[in-house]
Amino acid sequence: MESATVLSQNLKTASTFLDPLKDQQIISDLDCVCKQLVDSNFRITVLAPFNFGKSTLLNALLGKEIMPTKILRTTGVAIKIKYGQKLTTRITLNNGEIINSSQAKTLKEFAVLDKRGRRRNDVVSVEVSYPHPLLKKGVELIDLPGTNDREEQDALVRDQLLQVDLVIQILNAKQPFTLSEQETLRNWLINRGIKTVVFVINWMNVLETREDCREVYNEVRSVTDSFQSDLPEGVGNLYRVDALPALEAKKNGNIVAACKSGIATFEAVLHIISSLQKPETYRTRLPRVISIATQVQQTLQVKAQSIATEIKVAEDQRNAEIERGKQQEKLIKQGFKNSVTALQNWLSLSVLLKSYQYEAAQALQDSKFNSWEKSYLNSNLVSYQRAIEQWVKQACDEFSKSPPSRLSISLPNYPSAHLPSRKERNIGQRFSDLFTGGSHKRRLDSEYGTQVWQAYKNAIYNYLAKFSQEALYTLDRYENRVKPLISFPIPPESPEILDKRNYLKTLNDSLESLENSQFFKIESHRYKFRYLRQLVVFLIFLKYLGMFIVFSKKHWFEKYTKKCR
Repeated sequence: MESATVLSQNLKTASTFLDPLKDQQIISDLDCVCKQLVDSNFRITVLAPFNFGKSTLLNALLGKEIMPTKILRTTGVAIKIKYGQKLTTRITLNNGEIINSSQAKTLKEFAVLDKRGRRRNDVVSVEVSYPHPLLKKGVELIDLPGTNDREEQDALVRDQLLQVDLVIQILNAKQPFTLSEQETLRNWLINRGIKTVVFVINWMNVLETREDCREVYNEVRSVTDSFQSDLPEGVGNLYRVDALPALEAKKNGNIVAACKSGIATFEAVLHIISSLQKPETYRTRLPRVISIATQVQQTLQVKAQSIATEIKVAEDQRNAEIERGKQQEKLIKQGFKNSVTALQNWLSLSVLLKSYQYEAAQALQDSKFNSWEKSYLNSNLVSYQRAIEQWVKQACDEFSKSPPSRLSISLPNYPSAHLPSRKERNIGQRFSDLFTGGSHKRRLDSEYGTQVWQAYKNAIYNYLAKFSQEALYTLDRYENRVKPLISFPIPPESPEILDKRNYLKTLNDSLESLENSQFFKIESHRYKFRYLRQLVVFLIFLKYLGMFIVFSKKHWFEKYTKKCR
């Protein structure tokens, strides 16, 4: 079984994921059960509305008027009563000052509500030490403010209930188990996993007849029987204690009156419960731990699901953006490739020669090459370049890239035609032409014209070949430089989503630690050796009933001796 310290740490770690405002009550409850889980003391408290005799019952248990009591509401803070060699009150203030006193008025000064029902704001804690057999066993009594009074007081009581091992709920015999008290039992105890509860009926002594007492007891019994208290086998959960007569009887050392008031039996029962349950407080405290831990788990599971949904929505949006970007990248790449291929095809030497050699040679021969170059060749080149650059610009705009330098394909220098020398007629040919009508001249002129035309064609061939080679090289370099730009950059997850992913992982790890905690799997064996357990309870009852009588007589004798002096 994992240690209480480890379990407490796991719960505290889980609580860091709760909303401080929205989950304030769960955080407060969790802090309380974690504190109690690692506490070795056995705490007992009394729960009831104000003026139900809480402080009087505690005084009756102690056999001395220690706790302040009035007709009006009194207790304003949780007063811890523990064992000490003598009666001592220890007040801790928020400025660090500690006040130690043996005077009863000290409690009235610091722990009692004022006339407006408000408690002092400077009091951090109130502790009372007193020599009593029950306290000597490591038991602490907690005197709490009355319920159903002020919201501040109710919050204090709710917190303290999670830090005690036994709750004594006082019922008023004149109006037993009101709807308000049943609601307190359900919401403050049962629903929070607090099952170590005993019920005490006070004020039975003021009822007129025994029949009234029997009727009230049976009415209360019908309610308490339905509540499965986590108590030792053989120990009941309902007792009658007339607190004020019990206090008077113990103060006066009247054993018979004390037994009649019910305080003797009840005190022995408290000894039994603390003796048997103190060694196994880990088990008895588990129901409330599990109750709060389950609330924490459910709250954190809802939170984890909400965060996971937020991450999924952001992830879907990012994936949709990536898909759109990839589609756009594919479209631009295809358009760019088509435009580059078109220019490459146009720049091939065979296409250039077929398309422009004749016209260019004619323009060169007619001394109109510059005009033709500008109007036709350069115009078509610019058109192809613009088509390519348009795709590059679209890619840079879409993908937020810096535009590259422009595609700059230069035209070669003006073509130079190497014209042949004109061949002249010899004397014989000249003489022959006189009789043949100039046939030799016409032949030579035709041959020269053909040679000149070929020279111009050769010049244009060289021009276009150079243009094709240089332009294709420039285009290839431009294409290699531009290709990386036509790529959709995968957007990274936002820092906010990354933080949420890390937060969710840590949250799920904490939830897993809670789910794997062994305390959820602990089984109780309280009914094992049932009859032996009942015998032990009976023997312990006899032991502590005897101790009660001895202690009461001793206490009365000391008081009587002191009075005689």
